[in-house]
Amino acid sequence: MSKTGPHVIIGNSAAALSAIKAIRKAGDSTPIILVSREKCVAYSPVLTTYFIGGQIGRDGLFLVDPGFYDRMGVQTLLGREVVAVHPEKHVIRLDHRKEIAYGRLLIATGASAKPLAEVDPEAKDRVTTLRTMADAEKIRSAVEKVRDMVVIGAGLVSLQTIKAVMDRKVRITAVVGSHQILSRQMDAECADLIRKKIEARGVRLLFGRQVKSVARQGSGVEVRTNYNEKLRADLVVVGKGVEPNTGMAREAGLRVREGVLVDDSMRTSDPDIWAAGDVAQGQNTLTGRSEVIATWLNACGQGEVAGCNMAGRPTVRQGQFQENVTHLMGVAVASLGLSNPGPDRFEEIRYLDEDRGICRKLFFDGPILRGAVLLNRLEDAGVIRACIANRADLSPWKDRIARTPLCFG
Repeated sequence: MSKTGPHVIIGNSAAALSAIKAIRKAGDSTPIILVSREKCVAYSPVLTTYFIGGQIGRDGLFLVDPGFYDRMGVQTLLGREVVAVHPEKHVIRLDHRKEIAYGRLLIATGASAKPLAEVDPEAKDRVTTLRTMADAEKIRSAVEKVRDMVVIGAGLVSLQTIKAVMDRKVRITAVVGSHQILSRQMDAECADLIRKKIEARGVRLLFGRQVKSVARQGSGVEVRTNYNEKLRADLVVVGKGVEPNTGMAREAGLRVREGVLVDDSMRTSDPDIWAAGDVAQGQNTLTGRSEVIATWLNACGQGEVAGCNMAGRPTVRQGQFQENVTHLMGVAVASLGLSNPGPDRFEEIRYLDEDRGICRKLFFDGPILRGAVLLNRLEDAGVIRACIANRADLSPWKDRIARTPLCFG
């Protein structure tokens, strides 16, 4: 049963900030209490590799200034952890046993990097993931002394980490479970254009490999693969994806699968609790399946929807699917919607200019665009994203959309 009380938000990143802004934009002046286990104001995990590479300083990571919370009427409890949610009492319990009552609650606890299980205890000080500011500070400090680095995985985080340190005279080896880089974002042909640039910079890529063990060896560690290769490393960076932080929600009795299950308004199985961001599992607009979509843009969109509904303004999330835009090794990359659907699932329209590093692949279901991969010609990425989200009929432009960027007004 709904109770009056403050809005409480657990978490302090993209979804949380978007929810705060949406609540206030809706004209809701209800007090907001924000609880975060980290002691600093909100920062961008997306920018941590730029911090590692020295392109930005630590202050460049922050998304808001300390005064943001005061201006938004938000009481912050930074450096505090929520250990339990009690929906029947409408309270959360903190790590120092204090209880806080809420009227409406948003769980925006994000996700944690998946650890590598095969690490001996004595080697753990040389192994890290990259998810938090603390992780980034550890890597940035370590690379000053590192000669050999092993990266586990070849997704976006792993490749951005490689890009960040490759100018530091570090010998880099990547151990890749699949047979291509960026297997979730694109097919092998597109990925190969980026792979060539990575290998041209001296990075060694070992495909089809699994890590069997990481053990201490002298001042560094030895990474052993299922091919019985022995790779020496001063630092191992693990980029094997993320796991939603669902433990608290599960213990509270909310419906949880991979993430906390939400409807299109971001409401959970409890009418006074919402979830948004990397912890939430909602319907993928394109597939109809319930999925965790762990992207920054999706977290912002979900947080905004959750905030509107917490403020009493009914809103639903539309156009919810995988999308990433980034730069890798001098290549501008956009993967939108069903960007690697597999052979023969959709009609593929492509344009390739390997000399200029341009590749554009668009995947059609009849006249409807379902996904796209764009390399080095993506000025129309926003237009294409909108066409995918709105199921636009692109019949008039279908034959030339790959070669010529799509524009309309």
